[in-house]
Amino acid sequence: MTVNKWCNGSIPKNRETFLRIGMAAGYDREKMNQLLQRYGRYPALYVKSLEDCVCIYVLQDCVGLEAVEKYNYILKKIKSVIVRDESVQGDNIQTEEFDEKLSEVSSQDELEKFISDNVAVFSTAYNEFYSYVLTTIEMNNYMYSGSVYELAEGQGWSSSLRQCVSAIRQRKWYPTRNKIISLGLHLSMDHEQVDKMLKLAHMEPLCAKNIFESIIMFILDDASLNDILDSKSEEYDPDELCRYAGVVLKELDLSETGSFISELSEMDEDEL
Repeated sequence: MTVNKWCNGSIPKNRETFLRIGMAAGYDREKMNQLLQRYGRYPALYVKSLEDCVCIYVLQDCVGLEAVEKYNYILKKIKSVIVRDESVQGDNIQTEEFDEKLSEVSSQDELEKFISDNVAVFSTAYNEFYSYVLTTIEMNNYMYSGSVYELAEGQGWSSSLRQCVSAIRQRKWYPTRNKIISLGLHLSMDHEQVDKMLKLAHMEPLCAKNIFESIIMFILDDASLNDILDSKSEEYDPDELCRYAGVVLKELDLSETGSFISELSEMDEDEL
């Protein structure tokens, strides 16, 4: 039913649905990554994510609806016994090495043992991204005391943006690329900081060849030149970057700007 809806023009609203569509379609890992990145604008499969780890195993073991059913069954079973503990520290194993170890897993029992033995890796996989968000709030939005909740309330974040950050905190999934860029604007990040946040989400930096992203790059660079991002200035306003971006984007006729602008605070042109 989900696949039929997608074929009729209803785009999936979360990464998990994209995974199930790819499995149902019989995609291998390469095609799954293309589906995630090209159509969903999500990061490719990440072996240190529990859900992606199970998906990678299933893709090399079976196809079609059997793959979806097996993915659901294994993931539900593992989640019932695995507890993700924020206090647990990972062993800093390289992603490539971890991926190679997973490729050696040949049965469901081995997969369950592999995950159980490496629970610390899965528990800490998203921590660096979320920690960077908190650090940036403390640097650029200090009046909110490093609290994502207080910043979201103060800036009136959309429910979808709140859900994305909450998903990262709970280690569920990474937001879409545009959501991460939007988050960067709300956090008053500069160009370099947005690129770092994208990297922490296993995505490529802002791309000048993409028209929408080239405009975002201009907004960030221009904001830096005009001290909009200077949190040490007496005139610093943590909401100004969002309002400025909204004004610039409204002048353009791009398909991507509609939903993006809806998350930004409005700013009159005479305020610039």
